[in-house]
Amino acid sequence: MQEKRKEKRIPINIQLSVSDLYTGDASTISDISSPIEVTDISAKGIGFISEAVLPVGFLFIANIELDKELPQIITDVRIIRSLAIGGNIYQYGCEFVSISPRVSKMLDDFENRLKAE
Repeated sequence: MQEKRKEKRIPINIQLSVSDLYTGDASTISDISSPIEVTDISAKGIGFISEAVLPVGFLFIANIELDKELPQIITDVRIIRSLAIGGNIYQYGCEFVSISPRVSKMLDDFENRLKAE
């Protein structure tokens, strides 16, 4: 997928699950129950892969735990890109709908800690 992020991506390998998707006009898709593997995160969004076909423009609530020592990031995420990458695997680009300056700082601190290791 072509680089589109304005912020530096932090490689990460965490699992999330998506059960419901929604849009601003109250359209919903329920009972997806598809695991996703987050491959990277930035101050603006996440990248992930999944076997599920998820529609661009839909949102979901993400509970992201970077590690046990940091609080979870709970935020709405909008799917902005989708690409079939082989077989039944899809790569997605998502943006955080709203993220606080505190969470942005936490991501910066997490990246700095990874660099130091």
